[in-house]
Amino acid sequence: MTGGDGGEQGIPWKRVALDRVAARGSGHTPNKKRATYWNGDIPWVSLKDASRLDRGLISATAESITHAGLANSSAVVHPAGSVVLLRDAGIGKVAVLGADMAVSQHFMAWHCGPRLNNWFLYYYLESMKAEFERISNGSTIKTIGVEYFRQLKVPLPAIEEQQLIARMLRDADGLIAALERMIAKKQAIKQGLMQQLLTGRMRLPGFTQAWSRRNLSELLRPRSEFNSLSENLTVLTCTKSMGFMRSLDYFKNQVFSRDLRGYRVIYRGDIGYPANHVEEGSIGVQELEDRALVSPIYVVMEPGSGVDSYFLQRMLKLDTYRQKFSRATNASVDRRGSLRWPEFSRIEVSVPHIEEQRRISCVLRDSELEIAKLERRLRVAQDVKRGMMQELLTGRKRLLVQGEDGE
Repeated sequence: MTGGDGGEQGIPWKRVALDRVAARGSGHTPNKKRATYWNGDIPWVSLKDASRLDRGLISATAESITHAGLANSSAVVHPAGSVVLLRDAGIGKVAVLGADMAVSQHFMAWHCGPRLNNWFLYYYLESMKAEFERISNGSTIKTIGVEYFRQLKVPLPAIEEQQLIARMLRDADGLIAALERMIAKKQAIKQGLMQQLLTGRMRLPGFTQAWSRRNLSELLRPRSEFNSLSENLTVLTCTKSMGFMRSLDYFKNQVFSRDLRGYRVIYRGDIGYPANHVEEGSIGVQELEDRALVSPIYVVMEPGSGVDSYFLQRMLKLDTYRQKFSRATNASVDRRGSLRWPEFSRIEVSVPHIEEQRRISCVLRDSELEIAKLERRLRVAQDVKRGMMQELLTGRKRLLVQGEDGE
């Protein structure tokens, strides 16, 4: 087999009704009030399994039903290898059954005949997700009616070409899954390091000096500079997961005022947080611009000489301090649910000497850089897969099956 534009390039693929090449079915929910219908040995795919979809095989389900539940409802068992599609409440998610399973009424299921490869159908349905969302209807829960699937047509290249296309896309998915596992592992390691290093439970070699307990007012100085000259500086926002970002990149439109005179100035290296969201972990170091702006709701602070900004803001994102922020917010005289500088400054923290702070920061930054590198590789792999799907599932790029070109 080789890839290329040859083979039967001039002959378009036939499109046939899916019902002609696969047996279509659906499912049902047995009576929830009958305990004898549930927790049996028949896996039952439901909305609770949405997170398991779009990952190829589904081999486990959140719930199972008994043979009595099957016999006393419209549920049926679909054979392993069937392709299932969620047609509402998460519309367009697909999976291939890894075992004989029943499904709820929220799913369509197809058992493919000899002319249609089940993994080819899986990827074709995955490529149609945007179309499924477009044609779905319903004011509360979008859904696709059965009539749509009765009329649904699919391309039908030779079964050998379907198998090759499916194999290439499964290989692409394998790479994506491997990268996702590596990222999850590295993130778990980083979280463990943070919990250990930022609390002093683990010490880096060469550091033995006891940590000191300080109020935040001893480590940070509030910055109260406003954009009084209405300078055209970049407006930033602080997010839970990404720290400071340019507001236009985050919100995708200009959600801030045209008159920026009331906005606060934040310098590179400053720590800042939105006063109404800090307990969620929205606190960060501004590392994007020499000078930028944030909304007036923000508290902006300049670190003192004995503070490493990165260390301190990472420490303040730990659950221990987020809980302290929540308690301080509730005790605040500001009834709008905001944590202002007076209450924030009184919170007590435990910090090491500045040199140990910097070393800890280096360790955590190295970990984050490693994760960022893997995330870039993941995005490339996902882009490559999308490109392959656009080319291979439409017939724009054909795969030469051995013997197809006359050899």
